[in-house]
This record gives sequence, structure tokens and C-alpha cells, in this order.
Amino acid sequence: MRIKRKFTAILLTFCITLLAFVPAFAAELETDSAVRVYDLAGLFTTEEKAGLQNRAEEIQKNWQMDMVFLTTECTHGIDARRYAADFYEQNGFGIGADYSGIIMIVDMGGRDAQIVTCGRAITVFTDYYIDRIWNDMRGQLSEGEYFAAMETLCDSVEHYNAEYIKYQENPAYVSEYQMKQEKRQTALLLGAAGLFSLITAGIGVAFMRRGSRNIKPFTDGRAYLKDNGVNITVDKNTFASTHTARTPIPKNNNNNRSGGSWGGGSSTFRSSGGRSFGGGGGRF
Repeated sequence: MRIKRKFTAILLTFCITLLAFVPAFAAELETDSAVRVYDLAGLFTTEEKAGLQNRAEEIQKNWQMDMVFLTTECTHGIDARRYAADFYEQNGFGIGADYSGIIMIVDMGGRDAQIVTCGRAITVFTDYYIDRIWNDMRGQLSEGEYFAAMETLCDSVEHYNAEYIKYQENPAYVSEYQMKQEKRQTALLLGAAGLFSLITAGIGVAFMRRGSRNIKPFTDGRAYLKDNGVNITVDKNTFASTHTARTPIPKNNNNNRSGGSWGGGSSTFRSSGGRSFGGGGGRF
């Protein structure tokens, strides 16, 4: 009887403790279909939240891509990027059939910030561009300039969306990633050519030095004279006519572009619901 009462007391205490935490967690996940700024860590002023909401709506309208901001003090033991992906998926964010969009999470508890992409945003914001954006934001986050960091993100989202459209529409367009790769390849080729030239020159000098050891000097100039003197022969060429043949080179009218030439590629992971997400970030 005493054991049963003790067990009942323990069970009741557990239930009360559980009920104390459930409302807080549920309130944290409570969302509104029109709201795109969830500042649970209290990082933004009222004006800043209104400004980010407006930027999110502009991005939705102009680029058909959702934009969500989430700050929190705790991710309840879940990895920050997966926490953001689950928040995005479970609350119905995203544009179109592929749920295109971005959710930016700032976890103050772990000092971790992640740019998480979904749908078409995975294609546009490859690992290369995510790294570029993160490098621009990281210093601002470290200095506590949270609103400025979000503004930097929004500016980059609009910039790279515009550049991606140019890339798709213009076959001659060279992306930022392509330019960097071409410069890198040029530098590697120049370095390889320089190294090859040094090696070749070194080998040539070594053989010349080795051969010069077996050469004996000649002091008698008569050795360089021919017995029958010098004969001079005159050759005459007459120019008759010329003909140039022209072969047209067919133009490549194929506007299909390789995704890799835009930005390399994107690393992806799956949310708890199985949806594919991309992105990146780090500690600040």
C-alpha cells in the first residue's frame, strides 16, 4: 500500500512538471500564416521586426521565395539547422509545390546561426553563395548587430536571385562562381607552366655543363675552311595567286545551362518529416 502511494506521488509530480514545460514549448512554436519574423530571443526592436516583415514580403512578391526569421534561446537539444527546417516545414512555410524559401535561425543559446534553404532556394543558393553570405554576416552577428545581419541576408537574397535569372536567360553570362573558378584554373596553369619551364631549363643547363667537359678547344682557324672555297647559289620564287577557303562554324543556340556552372552545388539534409533542405552557417 505504501509503495503504491509512493508510486502515485512520483507519477503526479512527473505529470505536473511535464505540464509546466509543455505550454512554454507550444507557445514557442505558435505561428501566424502571415507573420515571417519570430523573435523569441528578443533581438529586434518593434521597428526592426516591422522592417524585416516588409523585406520578407518583398522577397515573396519579387522572387516567389519565402523568407522567415527565427531567433531563439534554446533549440531543446536539436541541431539548429534541423530545428529551423522542422519549424519551416511543420508551420507550412514555402512558396509553390517545392516549398521554395529560406529560414534564418539565430540560436543565442548555442551561439549558432544557420541559413536554411528549401526548394528552388537550394538551387540558387549553393554552398559557394551561402559561404559568401555567411562571411558577410558573421562579423555583424558577433558584434551584436543582429538587424544589420538580417538586412545583409535580405540584400544578398535579392542580389543572387537577380543574378540567377540573368544566368538562365543569357547564354553568355558568366556567374561569380565561374569567374572565380576560371581565375583559379588560370593561376594553376601559370604555376604549372612556370614550374615546367624551371625544370626544363635546369635539365638543359645540367646537360650543357656535362657536355662541355668533353670539348677540347681548337686553335687553328684552317680547320673551319672548306677545300673548294665558297659557292653561292641564288633561288628565285615567283608568286602566282592565292585562294582563301572559308568554312562557317555553326553557332550553339542551346540555352540550357549546367547548374554546376552557376554555383557548384548544394549540400543537403533532411528534416524530421523527410523534406530536403540545404544551406549553411556556423558559430558566431
